[in-house]
Amino acid sequence: METAQTQMMGYVERILLATDCSEFSEGAVQEAIFFAQACGAALTILHVIEDNPEFSTIGHATVRQMETSARDHLEKIHKMATNEGIKAEIVIRHSDSPELIILEEVLKRKIDIVITGRRGRRGLKKVLMGVVTEKVAAMVPCKSLIVPKDFVIEGDGALLATDGSSYSENAEREAINMVSRCDYLKYICVLSAADGEAELDEATKRVQRIGKRIREKNKKIVIETVAEIAPPCDLIVRKAREKKVDVIILGSHGRTGLQRLLMGSVSAQLIAASPCSVLITK
Repeated sequence: METAQTQMMGYVERILLATDCSEFSEGAVQEAIFFAQACGAALTILHVIEDNPEFSTIGHATVRQMETSARDHLEKIHKMATNEGIKAEIVIRHSDSPELIILEEVLKRKIDIVITGRRGRRGLKKVLMGVVTEKVAAMVPCKSLIVPKDFVIEGDGALLATDGSSYSENAEREAINMVSRCDYLKYICVLSAADGEAELDEATKRVQRIGKRIREKNKKIVIETVAEIAPPCDLIVRKAREKKVDVIILGSHGRTGLQRLLMGSVSAQLIAASPCSVLITK
């Protein structure tokens, strides 16, 4: 399924892997290396050491130890990449706002996609480096791929979640391009959650319209359209688990405005609860 996996993501030239050097980033590491090798893309391996007021108390030796440990881990990733013929670079930065550092590197390097793990060393209820993954997905001008620990994208199934916003239209285009170029993709679910009966008809027409556009691009793929009155995240996760999809595609923002993610807090919830990788488009 290597070809299918590559075609699902499309062509990229510059990838940024943001890792906290924990085991929860392992899935993201594997996917970043695969996509970089398959697409001939340059890979930036970024680790942000969060500044801490305690550093002035614990001393510079502890900080140096943290840097040494991080660099050792990043060197292993770098070696994996170079063994695959990938042009890779290690970047270690210090900041109390890791998401701003990631954004800075994305802009400076003209990154096409940011790949991160879902959770970090702060525990199963925390996303990478606290809430950084959610913030990065909202802030960066490129796509973001959030990968659960040890997850591998096989290329068989996808789920498109849409609320009809302009950002969801970008996700729709990504999904349509995906089914156009990926002959191995067997199934796609087009899903829209409604708050109540008043929105259900609109949601139903929306998914049917998108399903028709997908059929025009790929006549072999199995298309399922779902419009239900339900909490969006619950519906997305339930359907993703039921169909065992590889990736959920959604826009970075929704109708609630530029300071909120898709359909309010859905993206944040989905990053934590998704059984598969999440591709957030721009």
